[in-house]
Amino acid sequence: MIGYEFGVLEPNASAAVRQTLLVAFYALFILAALAAWLLVLARAGSRAAEAETGHQTAMLLDEIAAHERTDAALQTAKAAAESANTAKSRYIVGVIHEIRAPLNAIFGYAQLLEAGGTLRPDEAIRTIRRSAAHLSNLVDGLLDISQIESGALHLHRDLVDFPDFLDQLVDMFRLQAQAKGIVFKDERARMLPRHVHTDEKRLRQILINLLSNAIKYTPKGEVRLNVQRRGLVTEFTIADTGNGIRPEDLAKIFEPFERGHLPASNALPGTGLGLTISKLLTEILGGEIAVESTPGQGSAFKVRLLLSEAQGAEAVAPPRRMTAYAGPRRKILIADDDADHVRLVSDVLLPLGFVVLSVADGPACLALAQDAAPDLIILDISMPFMSGLEVAGRCGRGGEGADLDGLGQSA
Repeated sequence: MIGYEFGVLEPNASAAVRQTLLVAFYALFILAALAAWLLVLARAGSRAAEAETGHQTAMLLDEIAAHERTDAALQTAKAAAESANTAKSRYIVGVIHEIRAPLNAIFGYAQLLEAGGTLRPDEAIRTIRRSAAHLSNLVDGLLDISQIESGALHLHRDLVDFPDFLDQLVDMFRLQAQAKGIVFKDERARMLPRHVHTDEKRLRQILINLLSNAIKYTPKGEVRLNVQRRGLVTEFTIADTGNGIRPEDLAKIFEPFERGHLPASNALPGTGLGLTISKLLTEILGGEIAVESTPGQGSAFKVRLLLSEAQGAEAVAPPRRMTAYAGPRRKILIADDDADHVRLVSDVLLPLGFVVLSVADGPACLALAQDAAPDLIILDISMPFMSGLEVAGRCGRGGEGADLDGLGQSA
């Protein structure tokens, strides 16, 4: 417009003015383009910086969250480790406490007998026997728990005369209840099967543990064994009118060495493993166990198990006491470095007519086995010079040149 207006005023100079204005226009256009380009680059760089900042911030937040999760996991693991350590310490203390009392009784009465005091031997022997039985039950309970937790416990499918099985339990505990001055009631459904299939030893162990506890923790009143049958499921209810269990203890009463916190219950001797073993065995047999209790009024334990009825099964013959055996005299070699164990096994075998030989270590066992050719070798696993497993292996291979053919199977 400037060039046009100036060309109207000065026609002779319009070309020069137009050329000058074009040059100025292109120069300003280039400068404007450069400025716009720089602005675009600056904006793009700003956006890239903002994006990178956001990305770094997100990564930092993720790392912080990961650290928080790791810290929480570490705290949880630490708490679990501390809890496990506390449980282990409590477990060990419980074992030591349960072992110390019977050991002190055995040791004390053994000293009195050795000193030839005025104590009656029959009383000392009964106390030693009860203490030894207590130790044996404790060890058996610990082994049962270990086998159950490791999956090494094997179940059997036995043919059980169910009424006779219950009669044995009732006869056993009715005497205990009468000796304590309490009533023992036996209540059964009319239509119980004659024979059932189950692991008789484990079922007996469950019921003995529960009935023993019921009588032990019932100072007066009654203990009741109730057996009902619903289809294939048999329900055993062991109820008592004893001390009972506090509500806050019901959730942990099945833990090892946990006996509740009622003074009347803790004052009585016991291993604290019976309920633990009963619960584990019940679950392994595919059943369930539950408890209802009121402090001061009693408790009721219910065990529900699937016991299949055996159709047309004949009664199992009662076990007979072995007194001897027919045929030629058999020779048995005992290899054990513990003289008490050797003496005990010998006292069991000699009255039956066996010829018993004994040695205290592995090499002596191999030497005597070569000379005496026993029919059976009873080996202790841990012996001086050579373990029982090594001795058995050498017997199976012929004893490194010795004439022990056929002995490997007996060993």
